[in-house]
This record gives sequence, C-alpha cells and structure tokens, in this order.
Amino acid sequence: MRTLFQDIIRFIYPHTCIGCGGELYNPKHFQCLECMASLPVTGFEKTQDNYTMNLFTGRLPLIKGGSWLFFEKDSLTQKLIHEVKYRGNKSLGEYLGYIMGLKMSEAGWFDDVNVLIPLPLNKKKLVMRGYNQSEILCRGLSLATGVPVEHVAVMRTIFTETQTKKSRIQRWRNVAEVFDVLEGAHLEGKHVLLVDDVVTTGATLDACGQVLLRLNNLKLSVLTLAVAHRI
Repeated sequence: MRTLFQDIIRFIYPHTCIGCGGELYNPKHFQCLECMASLPVTGFEKTQDNYTMNLFTGRLPLIKGGSWLFFEKDSLTQKLIHEVKYRGNKSLGEYLGYIMGLKMSEAGWFDDVNVLIPLPLNKKKLVMRGYNQSEILCRGLSLATGVPVEHVAVMRTIFTETQTKKSRIQRWRNVAEVFDVLEGAHLEGKHVLLVDDVVTTGATLDACGQVLLRLNNLKLSVLTLAVAHRI
C-alpha cells in the first residue's frame, strides 16, 4: 500500500534530476549518477599550484585556495548554481556543499581549518533574495567536515550592483571598501576559510579577505563551489 502511495506521489510530483530531467527515486538526491559523474571537477584540492590559488598571488597571502567545479556558460555547473542562487533551491545548495566537503576532505583539505565564513551579502540584497547562497553552501560543508560556520563576524556594509556583466576593472571598483568586521576577536589566531559560489576575477573575495586579515594572526584560505576558467 505504501509503495502504491509513493508511486502515486511520484506521478503527481515527479522528483527529477536537475541536470537531465530524468526521474530520481531517492528524494535525497538531486542528480542522477550519470550527471553526477559528468560534473567538471577541477582536482584543485590535490595541488597548491592551481588556478584559484594563483588568482590571489601577490594580492592575498592565502594558506590555500581551491574550487571544486569548473564553470562555463550553459553548462551543468551553471544550471546547478542558478538553481540555488536564483530559484531558491536551498536544499540543492546544501547538498552541493556537502558533496564538495566530502570529496575535498579525501585530500585532507579541511584538516587544519577552524571556521567557515560565507561571503556576506548586503542586508538589502539579503532581503531581496531571502538567503545567502554562500551560507547555504557552508551548511553543507559543515555537515560533511564538522567545521563550524561563523555568521556574524564580517558584514557587507554597502549595497553593490551585480558583478556578472562588469569588466575586470569595474569588478574591483564595485567592491572596494564594502566589507567590515564585527566582533572578530574570537577569530584571531584561527585558520578561516572564506566560501563563495563562483570566483571569476576574485575581486569580491579579495576585498573581504583584506578586511579579515586585519585581525591578529588570522590565517586565510578561500574555497568556491566553482571557478570561471577552463584549462
């Protein structure tokens, strides 16, 4: 009887793969095995000399930097991120953070990290969107790694326009001096991992990281779900 009921529910409300639209029978999954296997993973967790880390060379003194997926226009990665960022699929965001945490933990990537900090949104944008996608990713990462999430230490004090269609120079100007640290004393001497969904030029992460590094003896690393670069 229960199986019949579940079949009826699946018929009325089909649970489908975000990637290909095929039916999924496990309600806890968001992708089929084929789409999961086709994700364009970077492998950056296996080497210190990677594109994300090198983006910040000479700008931010990072302990480590990495991204889990490559991002390209009209790709599966873009579809997943847009589903989280613009369509309110917070469960998917947490799931992606969790899988990213599991996969990168295999290389010991979180062994010496003390706290996760999601790249903050300005209050106006947070109200407009209803949530911070970077914080959603951090929830999943925390579940996979056991590293706690810090929600209030850093804030975005100025509302900025989207970076999506801006040039490299415009991106840097758009985020200059928009972050501030509140009650950050408990982060002094800690290894902090700053987390965002996508890195392109690194301008926003750099601006936030510079503020965090004002705290005494803070060690900083950067992780993003995806990087807009293809090797």
